[in-house]
Amino acid sequence: MSAKEKARPAGGTAERAAETAAFGGAAISYDYLTTTAAGRQIKISDYLGHSQESAVTGRELCALTGLDHRTIRAQIEQERRAGALIVADNKSGYWVTDDPAEAQRFARSMKHRAKEILRTARAIERGAGLD
Repeated sequence: MSAKEKARPAGGTAERAAETAAFGGAAISYDYLTTTAAGRQIKISDYLGHSQESAVTGRELCALTGLDHRTIRAQIEQERRAGALIVADNKSGYWVTDDPAEAQRFARSMKHRAKEILRTARAIERGAGLD
């Protein structure tokens, strides 16, 4: 195999370099954006209200975006990891908050759920003799 055949393709390197330079050398990931068939990028937080009273349900988000529930949840997770303060409850749906106390309550709730899931996983392992 020649050196040319072994070389990695550019894969948008020039675009990434320009993007990085535009933000003071910080590489920014846009993985949490989904591109529609029309080529537009969808950010779920753009569809959300800014209070519990204006929350949007998962079903409504599916109808608004044309995405399925799994994709919606995955995008919300990615946006949260990128710093979006998207909170939710089972009754109202999703909304964006700017209230640190509300964000803290939601984070506490998520941590509690994570602990419960871990307890259940450990019980399954014990039951299977894997502990």
